[in-house]
Formats: sequence, C-alpha cells, structure tokens
Amino acid sequence: MTLVSFVIASVVGVVVGWIATLIWRGKNLSDLSDSPNPRAWLIKPAIFGSFIGMVLIGLLPIEANQASLVGGPYGGLWFLMMFVFLAPLGSITGAIIGATLATKQSSQIRRQRLIGIILLLTYFFATVILYVGLAPPALVMDKPTGSDPFPVVAELKGYESGPKDLALSDSGQQLAVVTVRYGEDKVEIWDLPRGKVLYSFRTKPNGPVTLKDILSSLEFSEDGQQLITAAVRQVQVRNLANGGVQMRLDGGEVAYPIADNKLVTLASVDAWANEPEPHNLKVWDLDTGKLLQTIDADLAPTERLSVPIAVSPDGRLLAFPPGLYGDRIEIWDMGDQKQIAALTSNQPAGVLSLAFSPDGEQLAVALGQGSPLSIWDWRSPKEIKSIAKADRAEVLYWTEQGIFVGSDGAFQVWDPQTGEARQKLDLQPPEERAKSDLRFPLGPSALSADRTTLTVYIPRQGIRVWRVDKQTGS
Repeated sequence: MTLVSFVIASVVGVVVGWIATLIWRGKNLSDLSDSPNPRAWLIKPAIFGSFIGMVLIGLLPIEANQASLVGGPYGGLWFLMMFVFLAPLGSITGAIIGATLATKQSSQIRRQRLIGIILLLTYFFATVILYVGLAPPALVMDKPTGSDPFPVVAELKGYESGPKDLALSDSGQQLAVVTVRYGEDKVEIWDLPRGKVLYSFRTKPNGPVTLKDILSSLEFSEDGQQLITAAVRQVQVRNLANGGVQMRLDGGEVAYPIADNKLVTLASVDAWANEPEPHNLKVWDLDTGKLLQTIDADLAPTERLSVPIAVSPDGRLLAFPPGLYGDRIEIWDMGDQKQIAALTSNQPAGVLSLAFSPDGEQLAVALGQGSPLSIWDWRSPKEIKSIAKADRAEVLYWTEQGIFVGSDGAFQVWDPQTGEARQKLDLQPPEERAKSDLRFPLGPSALSADRTTLTVYIPRQGIRVWRVDKQTGS
C-alpha cells in the first residue's frame, strides 16, 4: 500500500500542486507572501495529501475486503475495477485537500509535527481496518441448551460459510472439518471432549492448484491414525498431525475406510474424454498402497448429492448399486473380496442412499421413486418393511435410536420395527424455523463408526454434534 500510494501520489501531487499554485498565486498572492519562501509551490503538500488519500480511499477499501484475497481471474478483475474507480478519487481528493491546507499560515515546526501526527493516525487506522476486515472470525465451541431430542455434545461457531465436509473418528471423540477460504482448503481436527483444535493444516500445493488438490470429502482411517482426503481426481492418505501426504491413490470425490486397514475409492475418471471410463470401485491396502481389487460399477459422484454406498458397522461388508439408475444392489464381503448377496427393488428409479443396521443384518434402502424407504433382510434377500410416510432421503444413518432420514433441512428418525416416526432434528436457523416457505438444504453431516455420534452443519448457526445413542426425554 505504501509503495503504490507513493508512486501514484508523486505523479498526481505534482500535477495538482502545480495547478493549485498557479491558481493561488493569481488570486491570493498575499496568502503566500508571509511564507519563508514567498514563491513556494504547493507541490509537496499536494503530494503528501495525495499519498494519504491513496492509502485511506484508494487502496484501504480494496485491501480490507476479503474478496481481494480470493485470487484468480475474477479476483483480479474485481481488483482492477475497484482500483480504477477508487485510485483517482483518493489521490486527487487528497492532493486538493493537502494543497488547500498548505495555504493556511503555520510555522514550519508546527507543520512538521502535524505531518508526523497525520502519518501515525493514518497507519494506525489502516492497521485496525485491515485486521477487522481480513481476520477470520474466532472459532468458538460451546454446549448450547435446547429442546433437541438428543443430547448436544458441542456446537462450533465462527465458520464464515458452510464446510465442504465433516468426519467423525471411530468413537466420535474427534471431528474433522474441511473449509475453503480465499480459494484454499483448510482442515481442522477438533478434540470434542476438550473443546480445542488439535491439528490444523492447509492443503495448497507448492505449484498450481489442480483437480488433484481441490478436496471434496474426508474420513478418518479405521485405526484413527490417519486422515483420508478425497480430491476431485485423487485420494490422499495424510498424517493426522501435520497433514503431510503419505500416500496418493487413484480415486476421486469420496473414499470409504473398511476393515483390515483397507480403503475403497471411486476410480478417477476423465469426464472430458471421448469415451469416459465407468466409475469403478477400487480396493486398496493402506499398509502398502497396493491395489487389491477393482469392482465393476458406474457410480458417477457428480450426479447425486451423495454416492449410495454403505459400509457395515464392522467394516467388512460393502453395499452399493452397480449403476445409479438400476434396481439392483450388491453386497460384498471385503475380507473375502467377493459378492455374497444381491437384492432387486423392482423400482428402477435409482438408489438414493443405503445404510446397514447396527448389527449389520439388515439394509435400509432409499429410492428415487416408489416406496421412499424400505428395510431388507439382505441375506434372504427379501423386503421386510416399507415406510411410505418417509420423505425422499438425501442421506441415511441407522443407529440404535432408529433410521435417520435426512431431507429438506431436517433429520426424521423412524422406528425400523413399527415404521413410525420417533423424533425430528430440525436443522434450520432459529429465525427460519417458523417459516414454511423457506427451507435451507441439508448441510454436510457425518456419523461416527460406532453409531453413537452425529454431526451436521446448520446454516447461519454452526456445526452441531449430538450423542444419538441417548435421548433427552423431551
């Protein structure tokens, strides 16, 4: 700011000061007659005034705006448009004010002291404005009280926008949050019992950002010692403490840790190719980074809000539809690396979401058409219950309390035995809950592997965490 302001002020101040001198000499020569140099020009005061104007008017509103840190072509265009408008306004206005004030009678000592005071106040004011404008809001974790049907573990406030994804460790003690700020992904690992950030790191590479760096989702590894981050065109296995990449695997968008320290990814596919390959499932050994198996499927992650893949509580079973718009669902034993069952819904409208029961013996299936929610004994296989009252599901979770159906900005909990609704988690901001004409969509969510802890982002409020193995009794 100082360098740019000085260069522009040197040019604008000379021009404005020269014009001002001619005007004042022609109309009010007596105003300059008492000066130590009666023929003094007003160039220096005009340069100083132009400098102050550039700092406070020409550049400070731009530099203190968070949009100035976004970068990229659109950020550069915004900066240029603002600069073209504000720079002339600040430099010319400041030069005129500086030249005008210089015509007032004052001693040289007082003038030097005044210049020092003005500079000090200018930089102090600019520092405060930059800090207020650019400093991210403080992240705060508290434990709000309310009428939620499940005990609230914590609520995180201070995130400027919705996180890209959330992940809970196996026991729900740690929460991973990935956000984007100024075009750069940032990951934070929270210790929920202690209410503090354990680790924080950014994922920006040394070189240019590519589709292998833009994160879409994240998960804790099965042993909780690593963090799995899935970018658009690559999956990384990271050191939990510093975010260092230990392994890069073929995959994109999502990744699923399973038993025996294995990982399931979707194959990374070039969507712009003449004949794009299908989004197959790939199974990796995280100890060696070796590809163990490729399972034929076509699960394009960009076509749905979530990929309909479910992992059993013990991490050994994987359920998925071979195609998004088919009516067939396959169950695979990932330990033996083979298919052990398949079920057909007879509703070829596409599978939206899947969830295993806590004992792994049943499978909840959410469809795009027909019965919105059904429960299957996958070993038979046969449908044992249909819940027609359930809403169209965006995501499914199954805990000891029931089946959580995420839809229309809320989670409705259904009894898998009776098919009746139990509780409802309304995830709308408090000021919007009474309105029926506006509903924020369901934000990112995650369930811990032990099925005890649920976390969801609530718009305009923060990230809330519940214990869903208990009820408040309200």
